Amino acid sequence: MDQYMSRIAPAPLFRPQNGAMGQQLFDLSRFPVAMAYVPMQRWQQTYDLGLGFSRGTIFPDLDLPFEMGRCQ
Repeated sequence: MDQYMSRIAPAPLFRPQNGAMGQQLFDLSRFPVAMAYVPMQRWQQTYDLGLGFSRGTIFPDLDLPFEMGRCQ
């Protein structure tokens, strides 16, 4: 694991700036590039559109409870 730690760059300190109409602007060029890992999913049964709209997803497998708090 130590061999990979040298490649990780710390994120720069984030200082938001106010733009027009109170929008916060930030310079994305100061942040390191990220790579996401998204596993393949099989197409399965979906909710009907009304239920999917109210739940925020049409996929029952992605319908998970929102647990507020910090990562452990």
